[in-house]
Amino acid sequence: MRITDIEIKNFRAFPKTYEINPNKAGKNLLVYGENGSGKSSLYLVLKYFIESGLDINDESNKSNDFESHQNIFVKDPGHIKLSFGADPQLQKDTYEWSKTLIETTDELIIETAKACGFLDYKDLLGVHYLQPEGKAVNVFDLLVEKLLANTINPVTARTLAEAWNDDIQGPYPRRDAKHRITALEQRIAVFNDELANRLEELRPKVREILDKFGYKVDLDLDFQGITYNHRNKTLDNQQKLLNVKFFDKDVSKQYLLLNEAKLSAIAISIYLSSILLLPEPKSGLRILALDDVLIGLDMSNRFPVLDILEDYFKDYQIFLMTYDKAWYEIAKQRLSEKNWKYTEFYFKATDEHELPVCKEDTPYLKKAEEFLDENDYKACVIYLRTTFETIIKKFCDKRNLRVRYCENPKKLDTNDFWEPIKTGTKNDGSAFLDDQLITKIEQYRTCILNPLSHASIVNVSRREIEDTIKAIEELEAALV
Repeated sequence: MRITDIEIKNFRAFPKTYEINPNKAGKNLLVYGENGSGKSSLYLVLKYFIESGLDINDESNKSNDFESHQNIFVKDPGHIKLSFGADPQLQKDTYEWSKTLIETTDELIIETAKACGFLDYKDLLGVHYLQPEGKAVNVFDLLVEKLLANTINPVTARTLAEAWNDDIQGPYPRRDAKHRITALEQRIAVFNDELANRLEELRPKVREILDKFGYKVDLDLDFQGITYNHRNKTLDNQQKLLNVKFFDKDVSKQYLLLNEAKLSAIAISIYLSSILLLPEPKSGLRILALDDVLIGLDMSNRFPVLDILEDYFKDYQIFLMTYDKAWYEIAKQRLSEKNWKYTEFYFKATDEHELPVCKEDTPYLKKAEEFLDENDYKACVIYLRTTFETIIKKFCDKRNLRVRYCENPKKLDTNDFWEPIKTGTKNDGSAFLDDQLITKIEQYRTCILNPLSHASIVNVSRREIEDTIKAIEELEAALV
């Protein structure tokens, strides 16, 4: 089961009806959005919709109250509708969440909510700025109340959050209530064992994912077990200490002195590892939504995150949001169009408020064809050249082909990528491309795919452009 369509009306940044279509196959969605364009509102649409059925009677949980998220500039009632791929276990294909209609209490959607991961840059800051207690940072509350809350005890079939809230929390018995104290301590012992088991699963996965970033950083989560204090009627040792080593040197006390990239990598590794421990829902729908979580990482440190998503989260429907247009364009080249769709958010100002503009991003080649249909040849050839550059750069990266070194990568031109492909061979010794296709590309590189053609009026025929499009399509098919 996958989300196939999202309809938003009068919710947060969206003052009218918007439709976002992740495709009938329920593809992953890469979203670029200017600040204030509604990108983070889309993240919250998913998060609040999926979680709205969990604690429907909890009046203190405002995330379940649709009215509190109504767009402030619109009086008409709003809604969120999510459509799912056909699944016989679901009561219906489309579910609505609004002030008057809450259809998210379906058992399968509630199970889905317990298996999803929603992470934004504010969550990462929660790990960045946890204050050290003694020798190390205490992540007890973070793990118990959030990250591991929905993990299941296979013996009791209850979540860690249920065991913590129902079995361990007060009011606590009087000092002379020995039987009740004994029962409490027995429940605490069960909780300690279960939490220790979850940490035992979490530790190697955190280290494994953190290693993908290539840092000489090692983590350990030290948990001694909580105890009941008879005298004070409190719980002691509510600690899970985050012990950090950098190049085998203990830096637990100086944890916050690590640079922002390493802190972000640590936080991302802990969060993503904890999501992998969550139970698989009957529906099979697992959502991972990440909103600007790469904000503390430079370009070189962002690529490992894409590799982690590809290696560990193949069974998840991923929603990846970013405000960084350059990173968005680079990520598009790294991600497969077979599994991903791309959407851009902008905003335009009106006399009353800012209005989000949602634009489904289309492949460069399709944009070229659209401009050709409109007889805008200049725009068409610009997108054709961009398509050509994207194809050859992506192939060189994928095959690790040797490209001319240049201190300033911006000074590399298309020939630096084209030559290794034109002369390169596969593992079996055969050429990447046949001579006929190479001749076609060489022919069109002198005119239509020539960057100098963009600085002047494009003096080419429609037939030449159409032939170039066919050649680019052949090239793309050959370099898979």
